[in-house]
Amino acid sequence: MTENFKEKVKIFSQLSIVLAFLVALLIVAKVVIVPLAISFLFVMILNPLVKRMEKVKIPRIPAILLAMLSFVLILGGILTYSGFQLAQLIEDLPSIERKVIALVQDIGDTLESRMGISAPQQDQWINNLGNNAGSLFTGLLQTTSSVLTVVAQIPIYIFLLLLYKDKFRAFVIQLFDGAKGMARERIDEIKGVIQGYVLGLFIVIGILAVLNSVGLLLLGIKYALFFGIFSAILTIIPYIGNFVGGLFPFLVALVTKDSAWYAVGVVALYAVIQFIEGNFITPNIMGSRVNINPLIALIAMILGGQILGVAGLILAIPFIGILRIAFSHSQTLSPFVILMEEHK
Repeated sequence: MTENFKEKVKIFSQLSIVLAFLVALLIVAKVVIVPLAISFLFVMILNPLVKRMEKVKIPRIPAILLAMLSFVLILGGILTYSGFQLAQLIEDLPSIERKVIALVQDIGDTLESRMGISAPQQDQWINNLGNNAGSLFTGLLQTTSSVLTVVAQIPIYIFLLLLYKDKFRAFVIQLFDGAKGMARERIDEIKGVIQGYVLGLFIVIGILAVLNSVGLLLLGIKYALFFGIFSAILTIIPYIGNFVGGLFPFLVALVTKDSAWYAVGVVALYAVIQFIEGNFITPNIMGSRVNINPLIALIAMILGGQILGVAGLILAIPFIGILRIAFSHSQTLSPFVILMEEHK
C-alpha cells in the first residue's frame, strides 16, 4: 500500500470515530443539544441586529433584549392573527363533528350497498381506528410536552449565546492556534451558510403563507389564513411539511362543503404550490445558500429524524451544509463534496 492510501485510510478511520462519537452524544444529550442547536439558528438571525445596535453605542445586554423583543413581537403578531381563526375553528367543532358523523354514515351506507361490507365489519374497523387514534393522541400529547420543554429553554440559550459570542469565536480561533487566519475564514463561511439558510427559510415561509392563504380563500375554505400560515411553517420540515399542512384544510373542506370537489381543489392547490416551491421558490432563494443536492438532503433528514426526531429533520440541512464546508477544505475528503453539492 502506498503512503498516500495509508494516510487516507487513517483520516477516514478518524472521521468515522468522530462521527460515531457525535451520534452517540446526540442520542444521550439531545435534551440539551436540540434546543441549543435551534437557538443557534435564531442567533444567526438576531446577531446582525445586535451588532447594529452595538455600533450606535447601545450596551450588549439591552441590545440583545431589544432584538429578542422585536422578534417576539413580530412572531406574536403573526400567531395572534392566526389565533383568531383558530378560536373560530374551536367554536365550530360541534358542527364539524355532526358533519363528520353524517359523512361516516354516508360512507358506511355506500360500503354496505355497493361493496357488501356489513355494518359489524365497519364497526370493527372504526373501533380499531379509534384505538389507533387514541395511541396517536397520547403520543401527540407526549410530543407536545417535549416540544414545550425545548421551547422554554430556547430564549435562555439565545440570550447567553449572544452575550458570550465573542468568547465562542475566540475559543474556536484559539483551538486552531496554528492557523488563526484560516479559522476566522472558516467561522465566517459557516456563519454565512447558516444565516443564508435561516433567512432563506423565513422568506420561503412568508411566500408560501401568502400563496396558501390566497388559494384557500379563493376556494372558500374556512380558517384559510390559519391553515395557510400553519402549513407554511411546517415547510421547515422539507418534503414532508407541505403534505402534512395540506391534510388539515383538505379534511375541513371535505366535511364543511357540500361538494367533494372543494377537497379535490385543496389537493390540486397544494400540489401546484409544492411544484412551484420545489422548482422555483426554494431553488432560487436557498439554492446558492446551502448548496446541497436533494439526495444527500433526503438521506441526512432520514438519519437526523432517526437520531433526534422532528428536530433532526429541521437541523439536518444546516448540519450537512457545515459538513460540506469542512470537507471542501480537506484534500482527502474533498471528493465527498462532489456528491453533496447541487451546483458546482
